Amino acid sequence: MLTKEKIREIIIRQIESDEKPEEQAGGSGHLAFKSFKLNGFDTKQLDNSRTEVKYRYTVFIETEFTVLPDNPPREYKYKKTIIIDKGGNIE
Repeated sequence: MLTKEKIREIIIRQIESDEKPEEQAGGSGHLAFKSFKLNGFDTKQLDNSRTEVKYRYTVFIETEFTVLPDNPPREYKYKKTIIIDKGGNIE
């Protein structure tokens, strides 16, 4: 059985693959920085070899125009589900 920490690492790798957090340039040439925060996850054992993981995270996009409190970073919230086998691979 996978530990909570190992599952967390798998989720982080999946989010990084999906979202590509890093500094980016838009079509207009303006810079932005994309980051994320894992808000939590729940697991459900499907059988002896597979675990269903439902996780929630928020993506933040900061630009050169981001100024708190008047113009905060944009936030996008997501909920996703993955199935992980006993070897830690996503099915």
